[in-house]
Amino acid sequence: MSIDSILKEVMQLRASDLYLLPYQSKYQLKCHSQGRSHLLRQLSLEEAHQFIATIKYRSEMNISESRRPQLGRFTFENIWIRVSTVGDFLDRETLVLRFIYDQQGGLNWLLSDQFETLKVGLPDAGLFVIAGPTGSGKTTTLYELLRQFQKERLILTIEDPVEIYEPNFVQLQVNEAAGIGYQELIKVALRHRPEILLVGEIRDQATAKAALQAALSGHLVLSTIHALSAQDVRLRLLELGVDAGQLDVALQGTIYQRLLPAVDQKIAALAEFWFKQDQQLSNTWEEGLYAALQAKKITSATYQQFKKVQTT
Repeated sequence: MSIDSILKEVMQLRASDLYLLPYQSKYQLKCHSQGRSHLLRQLSLEEAHQFIATIKYRSEMNISESRRPQLGRFTFENIWIRVSTVGDFLDRETLVLRFIYDQQGGLNWLLSDQFETLKVGLPDAGLFVIAGPTGSGKTTTLYELLRQFQKERLILTIEDPVEIYEPNFVQLQVNEAAGIGYQELIKVALRHRPEILLVGEIRDQATAKAALQAALSGHLVLSTIHALSAQDVRLRLLELGVDAGQLDVALQGTIYQRLLPAVDQKIAALAEFWFKQDQQLSNTWEEGLYAALQAKKITSATYQQFKKVQTT
């Protein structure tokens, strides 16, 4: 078994994740691609333990610790790979690899006018949030939007970790081990007086409140969150405990984005928008999906698969 050949196979599939999970007396290698998990192969216990030990060594993780959660990362053929391990209740170690691909050229879009709509609808100030599952290209879309301002506006990003290197931005990275989280870096970032602030992910109350306050102070703040639709972003932020009145003032727009298989077998983005200031630019997921079907960009099977994607 060649670990490098497995990593190359996953990268050729452009899969977002690789899972090594215990199954009866063996382990299963699964990859996540195009919204579904696929079985690659089964490994013996010896092969699985060797695989885990090698990945942990490359990630500078504790090889002897197999029960407590560990996080790490390494590079392979110029691709960042994030690593997560933890033992299950039977003390069998599980492993997940997240592949962070270089998307400097931006995403392909099923509907060519959607990205232009995003550019037109992006506000000058306030909070703008993009939602979608892991691996749906949220960060890539945000970076592509921000590049149009890189020459005339100071752009600062805070991420965990930095996924796309952009020399025209000031890029800060979260380091939880050193006690440097999103909220601490947002406070520091505002002292640099950026005109645009990108917060990699809103995932707790402290980060949500810090991002909201930055948006209320006159900055354009862009971020990502896990929500099931563009409209659900507001509900998710309220669940995190932000003030409803402040949120209604600050929140200027939301996106829900997915990556879908196109008829040419390539992966392309489709989005649902909500813009506070220009409702005519807003759309629903169903409208965008039906337009892609009518334009023969996706198959009927793909249309049915993603038709009710927010509720599945």
